[in-house]
Amino acid sequence: MELFKMAKEAMSMRSKVKEMEKTLKAKIVDIDYKGIKISMNAKNEIVSLKLPEDFNQKSVKDMEKIMFSAIQEAIKEAQKAMAEESKKLMGGMNIPGLN
Repeated sequence: MELFKMAKEAMSMRSKVKEMEKTLKAKIVDIDYKGIKISMNAKNEIVSLKLPEDFNQKSVKDMEKIMFSAIQEAIKEAQKAMAEESKKLMGGMNIPGLN
């Protein structure tokens, strides 16, 4: 009897995880950092990247610093979105790494 209940709960959890994966992939955050526009989903996957027209007029070192900072900012926003969506979908469950 207990085994059946555990199997049912595991299937329910699997279903919730699949739903969460779809939701996180569809949740897009957009950032604009010093003219660099990055769209990233809540799974931390970059969806699009646009550079300003004059970007290549900067030194390589400056371009690297700006790109790094822009990507870091996009990751922060995507992680916030992931945490918000995870809380909604998991109904307050305390899952390590998601809170």
